[in-house]
Amino acid sequence: MRAPVYLVRHGQSEWNVLRLTQGQTDHPRLTDLGRAQAEAAASVLAADLADGEARLVTSDLLRALETARTIGDRLGVEPVLDFRLREQHLGSLEGLRYEESWAHAELHDWTDPELPMAGGESVAAVRRRLAEVLDAVDPAVPTVLVSHGDAIRAAIALLLDQPVTDVPWVEVANGSVARWDGELAWLDPVGDDGPDFAVDEHGTLPGTRPTPR
Repeated sequence: MRAPVYLVRHGQSEWNVLRLTQGQTDHPRLTDLGRAQAEAAASVLAADLADGEARLVTSDLLRALETARTIGDRLGVEPVLDFRLREQHLGSLEGLRYEESWAHAELHDWTDPELPMAGGESVAAVRRRLAEVLDAVDPAVPTVLVSHGDAIRAAIALLLDQPVTDVPWVEVANGSVARWDGELAWLDPVGDDGPDFAVDEHGTLPGTRPTPR
């Protein structure tokens, strides 16, 4: 039986509150709520790991790194930085209000996974780097990966062997924890700053895929 892999989204950031598209923008820090969400995620992980050994790997973007440091303090392990766990690079959308990003997303050709988003990074490129991270995980050691909404969605799609052109929307709340041990389970997702996007009944913007924060 393989050791579990945990996927943790960073806590709420300053730009989440301001409703600004982040992508790979590095400077937004966690809010007070975001720090509380990181603490709650750390508690969920500690309980599930039952004080066992774990490896902690994190995106190097500040909001993820702050989350990982909180988790590392609780688990007694130093986080290892891996740029491949960053959020999708969103090019000219970064810094725009959500509504502006959504308007651009409606014009994006989601049938072409190699098409970069607004001059940034394509969905397929995100998936490739997440595949590299998952392939490098030691199956004998529980591993915690701290990342971002769309990066985690890409990882989940890979773990579930879903095709890149037909991936169901998965809500990934700030501070949420998913565990993969051959099956996917969400571990008591904690407080969140609201839905990631204004979505329709199918969980997506009409005619589009949601744009990450």
